[in-house]
Amino acid sequence: MADDNQQQSTRAVREDGALTPAQLERRASRRTVSRQERRQRSAAKRARKRRFFMAGGLIIALALITGLALPSFGVTPTPVDPQPRDIAGTQLAIQEGDLLEPGATAEYDTSPPTSGPSWAEAAAWGVHEEQVADEAVVRNLRNGAIVFNYQLSSDSQRAELQAFVESLPGYPDCYVMHPHSAVTEGEIEVTAWGWLDTVTPSETGAMRDFVDDHRANGPDSETRGESCGTGSGA
Repeated sequence: MADDNQQQSTRAVREDGALTPAQLERRASRRTVSRQERRQRSAAKRARKRRFFMAGGLIIALALITGLALPSFGVTPTPVDPQPRDIAGTQLAIQEGDLLEPGATAEYDTSPPTSGPSWAEAAAWGVHEEQVADEAVVRNLRNGAIVFNYQLSSDSQRAELQAFVESLPGYPDCYVMHPHSAVTEGEIEVTAWGWLDTVTPSETGAMRDFVDDHRANGPDSETRGESCGTGSGA
């Protein structure tokens, strides 16, 4: 009689939608398995991360050891050549011209000029407070000069430009600095034989590149060398 009552009670629970003890046990078992699987996946993920970082550290260590060890074996890593830059400035067509009589004037394709007829006597090398005749400066260009033609109203900018020019290698050889009426206010036009670059006073790197590329490259500089004829009077 008691067993019949228990079975009826169990059926009643089932009909009410409640879980039987067996069902509860199976559900608990599934939750346990699910937690174990999550823990295993998490542990595997951590293990992969550890292997990744260990491999990365090993590669870095080997690179450092190799870099330190190669010189001791007489092996020097091949240096990487720097990327070449373009030649500084703009190349202009060469204006042909004869030797002028002293005091004679010429017409030039550009102003300031970069080539053309000239006097026999060049302008004095170095810094000039007033504009020098184009016909004299062109002789300097033929000899390989770099000419800094400027139009600067600021005394501080002129002083900075002068300090820069005077710091260049071999100064005053091959350098002329003077104001030029054809230059736009606030700018500097740097000229060499057949070359021109327009810069601002702050662009000292561009001016230095121009000097490096074009100094002592005039048609008459080959016989004068790096001095560009300084002290020769021509």
